[in-house]
Amino acid sequence: MRRGVVAMAVAWAVVLGAARVGLARGEHEINDDQLEVEMARNRALAAYVARNGKPDLAESRELADRPPWDDHEVTLYYLGIRKEIGFARAWILGQPTVHLERYERPLSDADVAALWKRARHRPASKDVDPAPGSPPAAAGAAEHAEGAAPRAEAAAGPAERAEQAAQRAEAAASRLEAAAAEAEHAADRAEAASDAMETAVQTARRK
Repeated sequence: MRRGVVAMAVAWAVVLGAARVGLARGEHEINDDQLEVEMARNRALAAYVARNGKPDLAESRELADRPPWDDHEVTLYYLGIRKEIGFARAWILGQPTVHLERYERPLSDADVAALWKRARHRPASKDVDPAPGSPPAAAGAAEHAEGAAPRAEAAAGPAERAEQAAQRAEAAASRLEAAAAEAEHAADRAEAASDAMETAVQTARRK
């Protein structure tokens, strides 16, 4: 009986602890209207969105490491350029007067594949004109051919990028399988050569 009570107490402690962790993080997706509100509060966030356009996905997360940080940060996900970037306000003299980019990190293929299901699926941006001072088309033909695949992937939508990532993984697995088969064939050939040499040695000894 006591063991049952102790087990139940431990189970409830785990459940409540998990609930507290979820509440502490306070992470939730925000829509375009809520993002506009956050942009009105944070000049750095507003300037970034004005330069780069609205993200594919935006979230609000509670911050536990304050002061001087505000009680939450806004995280933007740009799947086309594989970027996650967070913005927050810092309090100075009792006012959230400092508006900052808090962190930035690249998104992996797995991140993009997980996020695109929740993304707003905005139309992919069109190719921009070449920057001044870029090499002419004839001189940069090799570079263009070399970088065509990454640029095409960047212009694709999240679903296409996730599919391309899966295709790359499948191609890599196929290459590994082919390499393993080749190694096995090489081992068979080496074993056959060794057997032939041993047979020749034994035949020579009999003579």
